[in-house]
Amino acid sequence: MRSKQLLIVYFSETGHTEAMAKAIGEGAGSIEGVDVVIKLADETTNDDLLAADGTVLGSPTWFRLPAWPLKRVIDESIGIYRQLAGRVGGAFTSTGTYVDGVTCLRALKDALEEHRIQVVGKGVLAIGAPDEEELGYCRAYGRDVAACVAGHIQPWQTWDRSTRYVALYK
Repeated sequence: MRSKQLLIVYFSETGHTEAMAKAIGEGAGSIEGVDVVIKLADETTNDDLLAADGTVLGSPTWFRLPAWPLKRVIDESIGIYRQLAGRVGGAFTSTGTYVDGVTCLRALKDALEEHRIQVVGKGVLAIGAPDEEELGYCRAYGRDVAACVAGHIQPWQTWDRSTRYVALYK
């Protein structure tokens, strides 16, 4: 049986979102049968999205929305509209405020759901530079997303516990 692929696509200007992407990748990598690919948004194509069994999108929050390099990936995915249906996805953001981060997570999840991707939990946000606790949330989220990609659990089974992934305040 072939391994499943989880693609983590992110943009990071300060390194905060990159640290989160790597932590999500670490957690996901602990699930047997799932290969993790981490790519910068600028290097990601529709072929990458099509090759993946699951996709996690990450961006800093700019004006309550994903940054334009990650938004470019989303916008260009119109070329493969609905061809990702039934796959698994997730979202994460580094943000200045909780409210702005929640709005950005919603935008990322809306983009995934528009493709009929099943989003795992509520996503992860870190206010400013992620501390070790928030990176722990990222690892746990990565494990859950990868477990869904591998078929060990269903996305709806993570909903109640996903609230722990959203760190409200530092």
